Amino acid sequence: MRKIGALAAAILAAGMLSGCGALPVAPSRSATPTATSSAAEEAFAQETAYYTALRKQLPQTDLSNAGLWIDLGRAVCKAFDNGLTPKEVFDSMKGGAISEPEASAVVVISGIHLCPEYAPTP
Repeated sequence: MRKIGALAAAILAAGMLSGCGALPVAPSRSATPTATSSAAEEAFAQETAYYTALRKQLPQTDLSNAGLWIDLGRAVCKAFDNGLTPKEVFDSMKGGAISEPEASAVVVISGIHLCPEYAPTP
C-alpha cells in the first residue's frame, strides 16, 4: 500500500515541479485512420471526461495542472491492475498533499472514466 502512496506522491510532486498541465492535444486526423490514432482519440476522450468530472466533483480544488491530475488517475488504474482494491488505493493516497475528498474523487472517477473495467457497479 505504501508503494502506491509513494507513487502518487511522486507523480504529484513531479507534476508540480515540472509545471506541466495542459490537457493533451488531440491527435491530428490523417487521411487513413489507424488503430493507433483511434486508441489515442479514445484515451483523449477518457482523460477529458475524467478531468471534467473531477472539476465538477471538486470545485474548490485547484485543478489547473490537468496533466498532474490525469497522471494521478492513470496511477490509480495501474494500482487496480496490480490488484489493489479501491479502499487500499484511497488509503494510500489520503493525507499529505491530497485531501480525503480529493483522494476519494480521484479513485472513483478514475475507475469510471480512465479504467472502466474497474468502475463501481450501482
